[in-house]
Amino acid sequence: MVEFALSFLLFLSVVLGFGQLGLGLWIKTTLHHAVREGARFAITGKTLDGLGHDASIRSVVLDKSVGLIRPADADSLITIQYYDGAGAATESNAGGNTLVLSVASYPIPWLVPLPLSAVGDGFNVTVSAVDRLEPFPTPPTR
Repeated sequence: MVEFALSFLLFLSVVLGFGQLGLGLWIKTTLHHAVREGARFAITGKTLDGLGHDASIRSVVLDKSVGLIRPADADSLITIQYYDGAGAATESNAGGNTLVLSVASYPIPWLVPLPLSAVGDGFNVTVSAVDRLEPFPTPPTR
């Protein structure tokens, strides 16, 4: 019984470790897909009905994140930055500028609550996509 208990704890920790690794990998891959699709949408200059350019980009990322990002958390997690041709940060989403779209510090909780305070509540992942905006016939509104 003692040998079984010790070996079962080791086995269980390995299984949960692989599960945690798989969960983290799936979340990071899904968020990276969402950010990539948001960047692909952004470079076209299109907007969704009734939304500005940045709000449309956030909406696409939310839609493609399959519910991982809640709408209430979108403004704090999704960041949109623009850079001009010289690499300086700008507020302009004009054609030719570079777009950096990211989901920063998305929290991934532990599968099993751990009593150790040093371990923390989980870990965070950050994903981003970079693309150059196409020249638009008419500048989109932000």
